[in-house]
Amino acid sequence: MSGHPHPTAPVAIVGAGPVGLALALGLARQAVSSVVLEKSDSTSEFSKAPGIHVRTREVFRLWGIEQRFLEAGTLVRELAMHSATTGRPPFVRFDFGELEAEADEPGLLILEQGRTEKLLLDAVQETGRCDVRFGAEATDLAQDGDGVTVSYVEDGEERSMRAAFVVGCDGADSFVRKTLGLPFEGGTYELRPVLADVRIDDERDELPWPRACNAGHSYSFAIRLEAGLWRVINLDRDTGMRSDDVPDDEAREIASTLLGPGPMEVVWKSRFQIHIRSSPRFRVRRILLAGDAAHVHSPAGGFGMNGGIHDAHNLSWKLAAVLAGGDIERLLDSYEVERREVIAESVSPFTDVVTRVFVSTPASIRQAAFALVRTAMRIGRVRRRLLRRTAMIDLDYPTSPLLKSEWPSAGVRLPNPLLRAPDGSESRLYDLLSEGPTLIDMSRDPLGAAAPVENVVRIGPDGYRDPSGLLERLLEGDEGWILVRPDAHVAWALDSRSALEEAASSALGAGSGA
Repeated sequence: MSGHPHPTAPVAIVGAGPVGLALALGLARQAVSSVVLEKSDSTSEFSKAPGIHVRTREVFRLWGIEQRFLEAGTLVRELAMHSATTGRPPFVRFDFGELEAEADEPGLLILEQGRTEKLLLDAVQETGRCDVRFGAEATDLAQDGDGVTVSYVEDGEERSMRAAFVVGCDGADSFVRKTLGLPFEGGTYELRPVLADVRIDDERDELPWPRACNAGHSYSFAIRLEAGLWRVINLDRDTGMRSDDVPDDEAREIASTLLGPGPMEVVWKSRFQIHIRSSPRFRVRRILLAGDAAHVHSPAGGFGMNGGIHDAHNLSWKLAAVLAGGDIERLLDSYEVERREVIAESVSPFTDVVTRVFVSTPASIRQAAFALVRTAMRIGRVRRRLLRRTAMIDLDYPTSPLLKSEWPSAGVRLPNPLLRAPDGSESRLYDLLSEGPTLIDMSRDPLGAAAPVENVVRIGPDGYRDPSGLLERLLEGDEGWILVRPDAHVAWALDSRSALEEAASSALGAGSGA
């Protein structure tokens, strides 16, 4: 093969969508350089996934970029699904304010995916640790014991590069997954939903949203992406045999049902299929999968892009640890175990139930289901569970090669309570975390220099107070230590000082390197 020599990159990422860019940023925050190969000429110009959940914003906060997303989007603190039929009460209402004790400014952030990608790209480029190559299409992968040779075409020329690891973030039709010979197990719903973005410039832009219309076999809804721009979605069981093309008149008809008649511009439209599929493996030696390349499910709940970014958050610190000499098998096997469990055993089944009950049924059944949800939401415990699921802050990790079942609170997502310093000032816990692991010291006798990790947050005498009591709940007592992984999940909560150093080494994957 003719080609141009390129320096070896620690990590090569295939795909510059939100997941690939998130992984590049997560690696850069861990001081790991990467190269991103993207066959398209730029990031996406379309809105696609328009919702960013609380847990994803927590990831962005840890990466120092949350504020730019908040400034670019619209934060919805109370989500009420309004009926497009005048005078009817909302189908269902979610008040995220109930989560304020464990999350900062809880709510759903509405932001077009195209803008999300651009913000991530800006953040990646600011680090100076990533070479993002648009118009570069990966064509072959060959791995050996030391790394992976990546062949690709750029500017019409065949080229190659070496990387210690390759991560496929290249979507549901993943070249990387196919090259590995991995099947995409699961099925496809009969539905052929229509998505469309429309512009309006009259009083309809002030309508309350989200808006929904429940009629016959069709269920449609609309959200306001920004001033004058609306996303409309139609889920019709009778569209299974229609072509992929969506005429402008069909998009306008759907939008008019939700927003009312009047002039509008159809900016973008698409008819797509809904899949529920997963790769049996997220890792084959030095090649890994993340996001839609590894798993897809119904867009109900908006968990797809968000879940992929969480994949990147979990994987980035583990790849950094491996490259620093950590135990490659334990660290990377833990990625596959933890993320497969969250997606296959929690997110996908949840979206499947929502899709089958609220989408793939006649209007009368949907109406009864919404009534049942409204009734259930009057029960505090049920309401809180639904809110935490909607915000994606309930997705704890199971036992994995890095997490032992006998360790209290192992794998739990770290809450983000408001802490009070001795001088009376207040800080959210996440703002005190570091890029590496953090030890929360809640002992009566501070560890000081004996702490097993560099960053220590002191809770107790001469330290912060946690009025929420959430940290004591994790500890199952009022004295001990909580080790927080770089991805803001609890490694363990222990009360035995003699076990700290060994447990920290085990939970962070110290051991034989790559």
